[in-house]
Amino acid sequence: WTRVIDTTTEVLTRNPANAKALYRRGVARIGQGKLSEAQKDLRKCMKIDPHNSEARQRLNEVLKETRQLQTADKEQADKLRGFLRGERLDDTVAVSEDGGVRKLHGNENSPLFASWIKREWLSPQSRTAAAVTCHIVLKTQAGKEVWTSRKPPGALSPQEVGPHMVHQPKPAQKPAEPVRFVVDDAWGGVFKAWNSAVKTLQMHELGKFEVAKYTLGPSVESCIERCVAKWLGESPARAAMFKDVPEDMRAAAQRRQALQILCLPEELCLEPVADPNGTLNMEVELLDVGEYEDLEGDGRALLRVLREGKKGTPVATDLSSVTAHFRIAKLLMNVSLKDTRMGLANTSDGLVMREDKTKEPIEFVVGEEEVGDEGDFVPPCIGRCLMLPKGGVCEGMRYELILRHGVPVSDMEKSINTAYAKGMISADAMPDTTGPVVIRVEVEKVVPAVSGPQSPAWKGPASLQAERRRAEQLEDVDEGRHRHKALRRWRRILTWLDHLLEGRRWRVQEDSGGQPASGGGGVAEAVAGSMYDLEWDADEAEEGGVKNDGAGATAGTAEKLAHPVRPPTSGDVDAELLRQLDGEELREWATAHVAVGRLLMSEAAAACTEGDRDTAERHIRSAVQACEIGKIPKEIEVAARMALARHLTETERAAEALEVLKPAQALDPCSTVLKDQVARTLQLDTDQKSGDVKGALRRLKQDLIAGLEADDASSLLTLLQEVDSLPLTWEAASETAIGKEVGKCARHADSGVADLAKGIVGKLHKLAKQERPLWVR
Repeated sequence: WTRVIDTTTEVLTRNPANAKALYRRGVARIGQGKLSEAQKDLRKCMKIDPHNSEARQRLNEVLKETRQLQTADKEQADKLRGFLRGERLDDTVAVSEDGGVRKLHGNENSPLFASWIKREWLSPQSRTAAAVTCHIVLKTQAGKEVWTSRKPPGALSPQEVGPHMVHQPKPAQKPAEPVRFVVDDAWGGVFKAWNSAVKTLQMHELGKFEVAKYTLGPSVESCIERCVAKWLGESPARAAMFKDVPEDMRAAAQRRQALQILCLPEELCLEPVADPNGTLNMEVELLDVGEYEDLEGDGRALLRVLREGKKGTPVATDLSSVTAHFRIAKLLMNVSLKDTRMGLANTSDGLVMREDKTKEPIEFVVGEEEVGDEGDFVPPCIGRCLMLPKGGVCEGMRYELILRHGVPVSDMEKSINTAYAKGMISADAMPDTTGPVVIRVEVEKVVPAVSGPQSPAWKGPASLQAERRRAEQLEDVDEGRHRHKALRRWRRILTWLDHLLEGRRWRVQEDSGGQPASGGGGVAEAVAGSMYDLEWDADEAEEGGVKNDGAGATAGTAEKLAHPVRPPTSGDVDAELLRQLDGEELREWATAHVAVGRLLMSEAAAACTEGDRDTAERHIRSAVQACEIGKIPKEIEVAARMALARHLTETERAAEALEVLKPAQALDPCSTVLKDQVARTLQLDTDQKSGDVKGALRRLKQDLIAGLEADDASSLLTLLQEVDSLPLTWEAASETAIGKEVGKCARHADSGVADLAKGIVGKLHKLAKQERPLWVR
């Protein structure tokens, strides 16, 4: 080692920035045990060559060995001080009030709390809290590990062996993760031993403790009971699931499910503790402490900003496009549920889950995260988390959220989300919650959504078309489960078009000879020019600018931009005003109204609500109105008329539906779907008319009977005239049997009544001959 040090020192004398020489001298000094000097050389090497992985690894080893030596020196010093005071070398100091947690080789004169603890973190009324990250190992007095966070989950469990396992692939190992919990957790979701021990440690200290067993599993019993009451209560679905299951097995399954929700280790909590006063040895290494803000004041949502975002960049809002990395993990055991940086690596031990820093972030739309294929699925809870920070989330921001009530399990994977949506999994049988979680979000890019013609991102018809394509996609994917999201997109299109119409209303007023509301000529021209700014014509959008932007606008226009005029409701738009839209805008107007009407009708059919039906009809009539005003592609007009006709037939207005369908037939005479709808509508119209005639004949029959009994000739004459005016059919006449009463009127003494009745009888005979020509004479 001495020769290496001399050679590298000579090289560094001539070239102090030689990273290779610094690295080799640092390794040589490690070999000589000169850790502090080695640390300086390796840090200089890392500063010159930040991507030197070997130097980074060596530096981490030096730091770890240095901490271990410092801890050993501290323990030795404590032992020596205790020996000089006449104490035993294995003395412990109680760090909990009941003495259940004792720190080995502790100094009884040292403070109870570590220097990093703030007093407000320990107060239930405080709006701040602390969460710690640490490694914990529990051992028996004989040294056998009972539970550890330093090894992958399941490493201490006995592995299944036998001939049947020879060709079975090994499951992918998950990485060992340190535990994370909130100090003095008011929700009681952390072991008393862990909470008491960590408060006595300095940063990166490895502390050794002796803990009573009652400070582990029994200390979280109340939290387990609350979880069972909240998520695992009695329900018909759970009763059916545990039918014919013995009570003890049912209670064990219920407790295991509660431990999975709370992410408590089964090794410490599943079975009752036989010897509560028995002790275990515990090692705790404190790795990190973070201060979190209580967003609501009730401890349900805690926020920690790891890095502030870039100033002046857009803030994520509803329907923004966000590119980000995220990780969802259980709070206590830090088990990862979803991690965009995690990937499979093939090692000598088989497949291992490892962090892959080369993985690309995921792009998604806030509020529409779950829309997409399996690989594109983003948990909807990520979008909701973007809305929680009070100042908003922008590009470059990194933050963590602790959610006590967790997030839905259905948010984790697309297959599970689909199963819950279709009712294949019942929330009563399988609680739809992950339990307490920690969510870390790293935002890399935010693209704000277009909010309308007043938005800087507005591109005229191109923005309308992009919104339409997204709405159509939402309707088509996942078997139509996202129609409510598509409906919101369609309504955004209509709102934008309504704003455009309001901006062009001045054109109609000028054409009709009216004066603008502002008065005189010069002001009128200024106002007119300002209103023209709201048009956002396509040529202006292509140039990337807005005509008369800012400087030439009047105060009235500024007020209109800040407080837009209420958009007109569907169905009350004047035809002349609608003509102010150009061809592409009118097409989007008609398409959006058809889509909104169609979706509202399907919702109304499912919910049996008349209000949505009326609104749907107004929307579709607006689309038909647009088709009559301008040149709309025939497929859109046909779709609009078919949708309106379908609604009219459902509300028993078949005759009006036939009138609506006539132009559609002329536009597309070869459409079999249209022909089928016309045929059904015609049949329904015939049935409705026949039903109306039958009802009228039944009423007239009763009136004729009454008139014959009263021998009222004038009344009989009026009734017969009404019968004669009806479009009689043989089916209606035979079903109501009105011929008997008409025949009696034919023999009446009054000649007028008799003649009219005989004429009606003749009509009935003709109908009978047409219906039964072989035997009716």
